[in-house]
Amino acid sequence: MISTQDTKQGTALGYIALLFWACSALFASSVTRIPTFEVLSVAFSISFGATVLVLTLRKQWHQIKQPLILWIIGMIGVYGNDALFIAAFKYAPAAQVDLINYLWPIFVILLAGLLPQEKISPKHLAGALLGLCGTALVILHQTGPHSVYAHYVYGYMLALCDAVVWSIYTITARYYKNVPSTMIGMYCGCGLVLSLIAHFTFEPTIKPHLNELLIMITFGLTSQGSAYFLWDYGVKNGNFKLLSVLSYLNPIISIALLIACGKSQYSDVLIVATLLIASGGALCSLDISAWASQGKRHLTRLTRHFTNVTRH
Repeated sequence: MISTQDTKQGTALGYIALLFWACSALFASSVTRIPTFEVLSVAFSISFGATVLVLTLRKQWHQIKQPLILWIIGMIGVYGNDALFIAAFKYAPAAQVDLINYLWPIFVILLAGLLPQEKISPKHLAGALLGLCGTALVILHQTGPHSVYAHYVYGYMLALCDAVVWSIYTITARYYKNVPSTMIGMYCGCGLVLSLIAHFTFEPTIKPHLNELLIMITFGLTSQGSAYFLWDYGVKNGNFKLLSVLSYLNPIISIALLIACGKSQYSDVLIVATLLIASGGALCSLDISAWASQGKRHLTRLTRHFTNVTRH
């Protein structure tokens, strides 16, 4: 039995994880000068090092004894997601990349609907349509230096692939619910090895400025590190429904941070597109039938109450 205090604490920690993830676009757009795999090497080393420390202090190294297929899926999901995410910001404006990436909750619903014993309902199609309209709006609308040019398409495609990869990983992870969150750090360890190999093979090494180095370290500690542990604790001990609702505020928070820090220009179209994508994801996750059933029960109670009052 989880106490009310533990529930509040779990919810608070889960929301901190959401805030860390909302900062991911700001971090990525701030280190575009640094090669992709160099950024990943620093971020993954921080996350992997922190996980090794936690496993050692808690004497929980037995947790990494997982099936090989799980290691492969996790490595592709985490490493592929981060590599595509970081790279996309180098080829297209930050706001557009960020919003395309936030299509992943919609993709999760649509792809899950193709599985056996799952189905796609009208609300899912409506949510997907809202998300796609928001994406088309923000990409096609020309806003000064962020107008549509051919070389942005590569960045958009990377962001779209990122959303697809993460949605597939999320769906697959549903079948491995008992996997400890420390495995994320192990996936980062595998990603670290791959990133170092790719960096020294394909990229030049660029010495980061102090602020860039601090951003990469912060990215590794927060969005790529502690966020996963905080989220795991939050969904297991906090108010999961509340956290699910709060997660759809992330696109709005993320875009607000980009605008506030000068990484993107404010425009009414950008705000409308953000709201469309956030609303699309929220609509896909709404349990409309449960709300209707609950509303019907409340209406029945009110009817009985007024009937009794009238009789008396």
